[in-house]
Amino acid sequence: MYKRIILLMFLGHVWVDTSQGVLPIMLTQFKDKFDLTYLQVGVVMMVLNLTSSVIQPIFGYVSDRYNLSWVIPAGVLWTSAAMGILGWSPTYPVAVALVALSGLGTAAFHPRAMMAVFLASGSRRGLGTAIFSTGGNIGFAIGPLLGSLIVLGFGLAYTPVLLIPGTLLFLAIVFFAPQIPESPRRSAKPGSTDSSSDLPALPWLALVSVFLIITMRSWVYISFITYLPMLLENRGVSLTRGGVLLTVFLVGGAIAGLFGGHLSDRFGRLRVVFFSMILYPFLAGLMLVSDGTWLWILTCLAGAALLASFSVTIVLTQELMPGRLGLASGLALGLGFGTGGLGSALTGFLADTFGLYSAAWVLAIAPAAAALLVFPVRPALRRMRTVEAQ
Repeated sequence: MYKRIILLMFLGHVWVDTSQGVLPIMLTQFKDKFDLTYLQVGVVMMVLNLTSSVIQPIFGYVSDRYNLSWVIPAGVLWTSAAMGILGWSPTYPVAVALVALSGLGTAAFHPRAMMAVFLASGSRRGLGTAIFSTGGNIGFAIGPLLGSLIVLGFGLAYTPVLLIPGTLLFLAIVFFAPQIPESPRRSAKPGSTDSSSDLPALPWLALVSVFLIITMRSWVYISFITYLPMLLENRGVSLTRGGVLLTVFLVGGAIAGLFGGHLSDRFGRLRVVFFSMILYPFLAGLMLVSDGTWLWILTCLAGAALLASFSVTIVLTQELMPGRLGLASGLALGLGFGTGGLGSALTGFLADTFGLYSAAWVLAIAPAAAALLVFPVRPALRRMRTVEAQ
């Protein structure tokens, strides 16, 4: 493993997602400031996930052919700047526009950084990808806590402080990163055609199954981090305490995501995905009816179950698409999140129509269906690993 590359990609991922993880706390202030409905709140998260996700496969596709290493530090700085300025938004449309712009930095960063980690991890892909993914989960966990400190402690006018760590990480990656590995297709021997005909046919049924798992989990994940503070506030929990509980949910997920990747190297990726999707509805259901100490414990465990398979599904996509690492990374991190992000608006509609508590129960139960989708993946995964080994 090339540890310095993985460390810098990890730190970049931490801060990109920390910057965007502040958004749920900012939205609670924007809801009052701009008199927003739950649907309008969901639309903001939908815009973020569409702009930061749907474009990722394009960046990934191009990264398979050209050296776009520069987009890694540029993405960190761009995202920090857009999210930093967001607190100064005078109107709801301006806020939506800035959120959309921040998504572009994320779309540039993720697939190229993920490709670098995959190539730098050697035979320990599950662990390397888990470390990188844990950076994002840690970032989203830190985000609400940092948002509570900045936004609730000092006000929206102080969000530009997000630029300081972003600038420092930009400089660290530019000056201290060694040569970032390129796509195997760009590293082909001289004289090779590098034609797409040299690549194995895509296993569409398996890929669609994995993308549906990612989409289902993403919908639940994005909706929970958007609405959990509001749900808890409706139950009499202070907004500050709700932000801390959201951090607990995400910290549990970050830790489990790291172990999930490691376990997938030893016991199989599909087993980790299956058991995490089966456990989540049970733990999330208990969380919704608990209070006191059990609320804290079950919130942590529910986050752990939901995100234990986070990095595993990324590696699954890459292993199902050998020779197309950039595109695979962009699809797994981008398209899955983008389509899942649409669910945040759906959750907002359900909350406006039936109540936020009822919508939360739908989110708790939904991942059970994703567990059944692992079965079409097994034969295709075995076949693609055979192709890659040849």
